[in-house]
Amino acid sequence: MTPPATIRPRDLAMLLLSSGDLLPRQRARDQQPDLLGMELKRRVLERLRDIDPEPEACDAALFRIVDEFGAPTGPTRAIAIGIREEWQAACIAPEMVGHLLSQAVQQATEEKRRGG
Repeated sequence: MTPPATIRPRDLAMLLLSSGDLLPRQRARDQQPDLLGMELKRRVLERLRDIDPEPEACDAALFRIVDEFGAPTGPTRAIAIGIREEWQAACIAPEMVGHLLSQAVQQATEEKRRGG
């Protein structure tokens, strides 16, 4: 059961896309799998943003995205489930939205400082 929405799925997608969570971290190991996963999540979030579903249609929109992206569906389904969980958490704990917003502002400030 989905909690009452305090944020639209599109808004959460935009915050997640802007927050810097999809940037690679410095690690000593091969990051190719991480980069592929982040790119898939970025694509799912961008598509969710473009669909802009009503809160009660978020699940249907995520299922639609999994179908649109096609085989193999496992990785996309896992990303969609994670996004659904993040959206539910944002609905239950609105302070999460504030946290994501501050991350997005920080990321934009850092990009501006780097000239990006």
